[in-house]
Amino acid sequence: MPALAHIGIGLATKRFTPQIPLWALLISTMGIDILSFIFLFATWISHGLFMAVLWSIISILITVFIRIRLTSKRDQDQGKNPSIWRIDTWQISIIIGLLVFSHWVLDFIGWPMSAINPNATGVPLLFDDTVTIGFGVYSTWFGALLMDIGVFLLGLVVYIHYLKKVKKIK
Repeated sequence: MPALAHIGIGLATKRFTPQIPLWALLISTMGIDILSFIFLFATWISHGLFMAVLWSIISILITVFIRIRLTSKRDQDQGKNPSIWRIDTWQISIIIGLLVFSHWVLDFIGWPMSAINPNATGVPLLFDDTVTIGFGVYSTWFGALLMDIGVFLLGLVVYIHYLKKVKKIK
């Protein structure tokens, strides 16, 4: 259930970044969970603030690299000189990085998830065995449902409104 709020953020972001595919926005918001699942037994992978910042920076650099590769090919085909300093490349990359970081922000607001797991602690600052913090919205079932379903529905409404607007323009 906690993934719904992350998905809602990805859906809402599409309205403001129509040039980024929806799948990239959704993967970005879920990136930390995806990495945690892939590296299930690696203790250095965590939902901690330090790792969230690190993964955000890495995602920005990866996105810049991908955009440069894509635009370089297109620019070469059109006889233009490719450039690393294209503003759209950095805008898209920073948005992806912020979406990756948004995962930690939502977890900070929601954790500890004591309504779901009575032994839960907050979100770590560094790695899993360090100090944990969080507002604890998930400490009650009402808070957990309100946050997750509320953010998801808000994101869905913003996304549907965006789709209707795009459809009218075409």
